[in-house]
Amino acid sequence: MERNQMYAIIVIVIVVAGAGVAFVFLSQPTQTPEDQFIVETIGNPLSMDPHVNYENFGGGLQENIYETLYYYPFGTDSTEPSVPLLAADDPVISADGLQYNISLRQNVKFHDGTPFNASVAKWNFERAVKAFRLAGPVWMIIEPMVGGLAVEDAAYGEGTGSQEFADAFDDWVENSGAIVVLDTYTIQYNLAEPFAPFIAAMTYRVGAFMSPTYVLSNPCNDSVPVGGDWTEHYGNDYGEWQSVWMEDHTCGTGPYMLEDWRPNEYIHMVIAPDYWRADATEAGIAPPSYAGAIKEVWYKTNEDTTGRLLNLRTGLADVVYWPTTNADEIWDNTTMGSSDANIHVNTGGFSYTLMAFTFLFHDMNITRGTAAPVEIQSPFTYRGLRKCFAYAFDYDAAINAIVRGWGFQAKGFIPQGMFGQNSDYWLEHYNITAAVEFWNTAMNEPGFVDIINALDGYIELFYNSGNVIREQGSLLLKDGLSAVMAHADTNLTGITATMTNGEPGVELRVNALEWANMLLKMDNHELPIWLIGWAPDYADPDNYALPFVKSTGTFMHASGYNNTAVDALVAAGKGETDLVARQAIYDEMQELVAYDQPSIYMYQPSEFRVWRNWMAGNGLTYNPMYGTYYWFHLHKVYPTT
Repeated sequence: MERNQMYAIIVIVIVVAGAGVAFVFLSQPTQTPEDQFIVETIGNPLSMDPHVNYENFGGGLQENIYETLYYYPFGTDSTEPSVPLLAADDPVISADGLQYNISLRQNVKFHDGTPFNASVAKWNFERAVKAFRLAGPVWMIIEPMVGGLAVEDAAYGEGTGSQEFADAFDDWVENSGAIVVLDTYTIQYNLAEPFAPFIAAMTYRVGAFMSPTYVLSNPCNDSVPVGGDWTEHYGNDYGEWQSVWMEDHTCGTGPYMLEDWRPNEYIHMVIAPDYWRADATEAGIAPPSYAGAIKEVWYKTNEDTTGRLLNLRTGLADVVYWPTTNADEIWDNTTMGSSDANIHVNTGGFSYTLMAFTFLFHDMNITRGTAAPVEIQSPFTYRGLRKCFAYAFDYDAAINAIVRGWGFQAKGFIPQGMFGQNSDYWLEHYNITAAVEFWNTAMNEPGFVDIINALDGYIELFYNSGNVIREQGSLLLKDGLSAVMAHADTNLTGITATMTNGEPGVELRVNALEWANMLLKMDNHELPIWLIGWAPDYADPDNYALPFVKSTGTFMHASGYNNTAVDALVAAGKGETDLVARQAIYDEMQELVAYDQPSIYMYQPSEFRVWRNWMAGNGLTYNPMYGTYYWFHLHKVYPTT
């Protein structure tokens, strides 16, 4: 279904060139419709398919469309997935920690009317694994299962389009016994070894469930033959996750469903009729009395910061992405509250999100001038250059000037405040003298000068367009490298490449890319250095070790960083249940990674969210594990006149 209009009254903001003044038509409404939730933000989701999408924008939407077996307590900041959602009860776990028996809820239906049961649950996990986007989230559910490592090794080692991967997947489905349907409403998961955060990992959207009959009613590939068994078909070929039906369609069990998505314009969701939890009375899942008041949800793409903030002030949006670079426009440091009586500013939440620059270790696929793309060894294979950048970045300036103090310096790849983190190993700070020393170390390494010269005097740094915080952070790193190049002690012997100013050396050129395009270029090794953020899939150090330091993890697979000792420690850490022994593993891991410096761990943000004062409900509650607002638990209370 599609709608021909975005919402009843469309706001047009005209920015007069050169004047810097924005005018809004006087006919605009002073408040949004009572049953609509209108958000203005930046970027686009990568995909609406929760089995392959692995970024916060899409994940936050899918959290309202799809559901998992367990969830976090509604309306709280608890990061324990203690609420049985599509599960009927807590899991029954064997004494050795290898077997999970889970009873499922009955009388739950998907948006197309298909019943949810154990066979459907098994099918969904298998579909996610067959699609296996290498830079996606499927690793967190396949890796701990019986036979899962063979599938994962084939995917990362041979590619998901290979016969090796197809054979490994087929063998896993047919012979591993990793997922067993015990009866219509009971499913069993069998692990190869204990995995402490298994339930938490399945709570991420990759563990969400979609209707198989809906998927197979519109398959791109792998269609069900006449008389065939639907459980043997998934609607996609091996490793196929792009250009499939579910990339821009949805069919879950959650309270909302996708109505229309026009990239770079808007995403429109509508409430699902007969949502199964609407009348629930069971503790933990019973909705508040106002649940379901929001009938339509609009996420509008607006990368003009001034326009977004103006639309919130004038009542044309309920919520906007308000970057902390603009915090002073709404936050009063004297009253410690909002400076606009119509806008609420929510603070105090402790984020587990990490912002980090990531270095490329793979050979670079880059373009220079009008020449065809070429493959060049990355200069970041040299530790000296990585350390140079780490000391050339002004962390305090980033936190104070860019995010206006709404954050603190990260100390490694495990967030401060989470079990396993040890700040003793992370010594990087802004120090141009140290940065110069590390640059000179790289200059003494064989081949380094040749690589710098081949780069024609510049390295490109990328961030996602519209993200002012990441843009300014990137420019700070550019300034730091410029200071290194201008330092009297910097060794530039043999450097023939020249910077923009005509002097020998290398400079950073900062580039913006649309979010989904940036992710694709990251996978294709086109980004020498890029700035990314990581929000937790589950609140455990394993969830940070895997993407940030494991060779097959999301960022390191794209980066090419590979330390076999670190990989072994990641494997040991996720299975260790003794907390003292587990801490020792993460201590050793952090020591190795701090030496290697595969990324610059920039900062952890603290909560800064804004919305119109008429918004209400516990769906607004801050939780580090929520992707976005929980729309079903929102409503509006307009001021009386």
